Amino acid sequence: MTTKQALLAGPLELLEAVYRDAPARPAPAACFRGRVLHRVDAAFARSAVGDAIVAPFERLTFGVDFVRSCWFFVHPSLRTGRFRVELGRSRWRDTETLRLRYDRSRLPIRGLLYDEVKPLDDELCLGLGGVQLGPGRGDVFWFLLEALPGGQIEGR
Repeated sequence: MTTKQALLAGPLELLEAVYRDAPARPAPAACFRGRVLHRVDAAFARSAVGDAIVAPFERLTFGVDFVRSCWFFVHPSLRTGRFRVELGRSRWRDTETLRLRYDRSRLPIRGLLYDEVKPLDDELCLGLGGVQLGPGRGDVFWFLLEALPGGQIEGR
């Protein structure tokens, strides 16, 4: 079974272990398509607000372009949510990870957005999506990122 297959089929405990134990790596220079794996096992993730946060990711194609430092929905050319990447301690887990900071975004909710990504290799990343809620837990869902063919957006 490949790492991707294991993450797609695995329980939350597997996602937690892989995320915690995978070594820190620099941000990949590629574009990735995303897939929601599971919700985090926490009250906030099961709340109506958690539902509202996850719904667009469950219903629409999404991804992360690390070359242009932004998220996309539906198609890679529909960019939104500009971010900067910094290597550092996870907000929610005992591990080093890539923290996506949205201070350069123009989104009105940029101060609430917070995501983390752990590159597993050049083709696959495991991520946590959430919001900044102060000292409480704001992690909402696990997602998988798979590099687009060639790691680039066609027509660049």
